[in-house]
Formats: sequence, C-alpha cells, structure tokens
Amino acid sequence: MNPTNFSYFLIFYVPLYLATHIGLYLLFRKANVKMAWLAFFPVVCYWPWIQLTGRPKAWIFWALLPAADIIIWFSLVIDMMESFGKFKFIEQVTGVLFPFYYYPKLVLDKKVVYLGQSRTPEFRKKYIPTKRGPGREWADAIFFAFIVAYLIRTFQLEPYKIPTSSMEDSMMVGDFLFVSKMNYGPRFPITPIAFPLVHQDLAGAKAYSDLLHLPYMRLPGFQNIKRNDPVVFNVPWDQIDPTDRPVDKMQNYVKRCVGIPGDKLQIKNGILYINDEVAYQAPKMQHNYIIKFKPNAVVPTEEVLTNEYDIYDFGFFDSRTIRVALNNDDLARFKQDFEIENIMQNIAPEKGNFYSPDEGGEFNAIIKVKDSMQLSDDDMRKLGIMYSVPLTSDLRNLLVMMDDQFISPAKFKIVPKIDTIAHKRQLRARGSNAFPDNMDAHPWNKDNFGPLILPKRGESIKITKDNFYIYQRAISIYEGHPSYELRGSTPYMDGKPLENYTFEYDYYWMMGDNRDNSLDSRFWGYVPENHIVGKPLFVFFSIQYRHADRPEPGSDGNEFVKVRWNRLFKGIK
Repeated sequence: MNPTNFSYFLIFYVPLYLATHIGLYLLFRKANVKMAWLAFFPVVCYWPWIQLTGRPKAWIFWALLPAADIIIWFSLVIDMMESFGKFKFIEQVTGVLFPFYYYPKLVLDKKVVYLGQSRTPEFRKKYIPTKRGPGREWADAIFFAFIVAYLIRTFQLEPYKIPTSSMEDSMMVGDFLFVSKMNYGPRFPITPIAFPLVHQDLAGAKAYSDLLHLPYMRLPGFQNIKRNDPVVFNVPWDQIDPTDRPVDKMQNYVKRCVGIPGDKLQIKNGILYINDEVAYQAPKMQHNYIIKFKPNAVVPTEEVLTNEYDIYDFGFFDSRTIRVALNNDDLARFKQDFEIENIMQNIAPEKGNFYSPDEGGEFNAIIKVKDSMQLSDDDMRKLGIMYSVPLTSDLRNLLVMMDDQFISPAKFKIVPKIDTIAHKRQLRARGSNAFPDNMDAHPWNKDNFGPLILPKRGESIKITKDNFYIYQRAISIYEGHPSYELRGSTPYMDGKPLENYTFEYDYYWMMGDNRDNSLDSRFWGYVPENHIVGKPLFVFFSIQYRHADRPEPGSDGNEFVKVRWNRLFKGIK
C-alpha cells in the first residue's frame, strides 16, 4: 500500500524523525565517529552507531532482519546512553521513548561528554564496577521485553490465532499465524495510550485510553493489496460485539480480499463475479450442503466430524439429516464413506431470505397434503425434501426444505398426495440481512448480491437514490460526513444536494473461503484502508480441537485433540 494521509505524515512524523536523527548525527559528531552523516539513513545509521558503542560489526547484517533490527536498535540506544554517562534507568527510558527530545538535549548539554565504547570490558570495569541490584536488573529486563515486543508487534510482526472456521480449509480453527505489518505498510497506532501487548480489554476493562486519538498514518509497504490476498484487518462493524471502539481497537478478522478499489462485484447463485468474470476460487473453498443419509445408514457423529474429518461447521436436523460445510475433496470423501440418499447445496433464494421461524433453521416451502393422506419416505425422496416440520397434528401441512424445482405444480404432480406447494420466503431475517441492510431497496443475500462498485481513493462516483445506501456507511462513518442523508429522492451532504462524491480512502471487499459460514463484507460492507492490519505469512503452530460436551464456564467450548504437525510452517495462500 502507498503511504496515506501524507499531510499528517509530514506534520507529525517527519519533524520527530528529523529531530531524532539530527540529534543522533550531532551525538556521532560529539563522539568523533566517522561517517556521522549516515545517521540520517534508516538501517545504515547502525554502522557509526556500532562504532560508537563497540558492538560487533556483524550487527549491521542482523539489522536487516525483521524483529532483530528492533532488538539491535534498542540495545544501541541503551549502549549510547551509557557511552555518554547516562546510567540511570529513567535516563535510558527517556532515550528510548523520547529520542527526538533527549538526543538534542544531550548534544546541547556541555557537561555531557563521550566516555568511550560502552560495550568494551575496559569501559564496564571503569564506569560500571559493581553489579546492579536485583531491582534494577528486573526493571531493565521487563522494560526491554515490553518495548521490544511492543515495537515488533506494532510495526513488524504479530501472532494471530484463528478463532473461527470462516476461512476453512485455507486457514483452520486452531492455526497460529504470523502476520506481517510491513507488507502493506505499518500503521501508526491511532490510540497510542494503551496497555502494551493487549488488543482490546484487560481484566474486563478497556486496555486503552480515549484521551488521545492520532490521525490515520501508514508508512509505505513492500506491496499493495492484491486481489485474492488473505488479509488481517479490523472489522468495520462487529455484529457479535458491536461495542463502539477506535479503529485500531476493533476486533481483528482474517478473510480473503476478493475485490480491490474500482472493482465491480456481484454474486449470482453463490458464484462470485469480479468485473463480470467468475472470480478466483480458493482450492479449499467450502460451501454448505444438506445431506440426508439412507434409512439405517451410518450417520457421522459430532466426534467423527471433528476428530476424523477436522470439520467444525455442521448441525443436525434429525437423525438422518445434517448440514455441513465441505470443500470438493471432503464432499467426494463423504460420498465414498457414507450411504447418502440426497445432497443439496444450501443456496439462498434469488431475493430476500428463506423463511426462518424464530431463527431456528431455514425453510423454502410449505406443503399441503390432500385429505386423509400423509407423505411417505419415498414421497419425500421424490420431491427432494431434506427435512420438514409438521404444522398440524394430522401432518397435512408441512414446513420443508426441498428441491426448489419441485415447487412448481407441473413438477410436484409426481406425488399425487400433494394438494399444493408454495414458496416460503421472508424479506428480512435477523442476522442474515445483507449489506447495506436496506432490504426494501436492496433485497440481497449472501448468495445473490450486487452489483456494486468498490470506491477508490481520489475517484468520484455519482450519488443517486439508487446507490445512496450502498455508499452511506463509507461516506457518513468512515469518511466522517454524518450529514449525508436522503431527502425524498435527492442525496444531501452538509445541507446541499450531492451529485458526485470523491472518496478519501481505498475500499476493499473481504470474504471467507468457508463461504456460507462467514461474517464478511456481504454483511457489513467495505473495509476501508485505515482498517488494514497486515498480511498473514505462515502457520507457526496448529492445534486440532473438538467441541466440548460440557465446556468450562468462560471457555470457548473447544477441547484439545492433537497438534497438527503437518501444518507447521505452512504458508498462507
């Protein structure tokens, strides 16, 4: 990604950088170090620094490695403080946290002189003759650990655990990832006053302060976000925990970026189209299937699904019918391993949602059976009925999920017992309404969605009553224009009619590879660039879980099964 909010970058970061490195240059000069002018250049400034402190020259090569460079920087700052006679803990803390202030202060203080290379035995024998007390040793160790870990986590690498199955099988529940902040450019903390190494909460309280909010700033990265990259980001609107938080303290999610700024996006019958072409299909992409097993056939138990198939998204409708998320390989394995009567991919209707009474399962039709008749198992098989709920005690009226083609009178005549079959739909369903959650104007769902154009920074889009709600969240919330409103059929902003709007951010579209079990952009819309956290690199550890029968209070409901050794150091694709 390109550096953003460049004016803020110039106002806030550049003066601090210049003050720090001018001070560093003058300290090098004060110590008579050769090539002091290298102080103004990242990384190579370590070369005169190493000479000043007496550290091994090989450190210049270690400084090229992420994480190692921060440890080296921290060590060199402490060493330099000692080389100029600053041995007190508070002096060294000030040198680490406020170099833009402390370096120039040391330069201007005529009493501060260069004592020599602080890492040589002669220096330490002369100026640090006695061992520091245990209090100082612990303070140094804790401070070092916190600062180094904080800087690495904030600007370079952060561990992340996959908590849900929304990216199965590309990333699995129990995978521990390393996420690179550098690929897309490290983002400066928006809420800098926070408890180190804690994201949102600590012991039930906020782990950050709202006293200071900095503007969004991001350094240049190694690359821009490409279409189909897996990306870690702050979810713009957490439907599970809708607590109002600053951007950088919102919940971290990981999804696949299927659309980049300027793309046209549409979903038809569960198939994603980008710029009117079928989009990339992840090799392990999953979809929900309703599977009905033959009478008296073996039905996989919850333990078999989790332990043997490593599957987490499933539900049982009755003793013979389950809903389960499968990729193509797992689907083929199921067909081989079990006696199956019928399989239906669970695709949402063309508009709105399937009927869901009390949010307890989905149904697509209601059947009325002729007087004194009941449907047999064979009748249900012919109609492709996957599961049913009787609405009357005589079983003449049934709420069903069935093969949609047999809802037509010309089709259901194959079962003479049927009086009528009618579609059962609802426009709105709690938790299932698709973005922009205005079902009257846009009756979309997870499988039939769009089209829409993803906003691109610097480009103008004509705003009309037809697309007003599509861009409402981006303009009013992310870009800070709460006066954006629709009066009759005319969009307004700042009290004036709005014809065109030029976007300030790039916007991305994120979707899970477990397509039917993912809270993603289909439900909360675009992800602004200031919500981007980083790029997942590889799995450094992985644990397989199973659902606990009796989970401990406060736990996530999972129990350890085994370590997935085959996933260790597996790259993320």
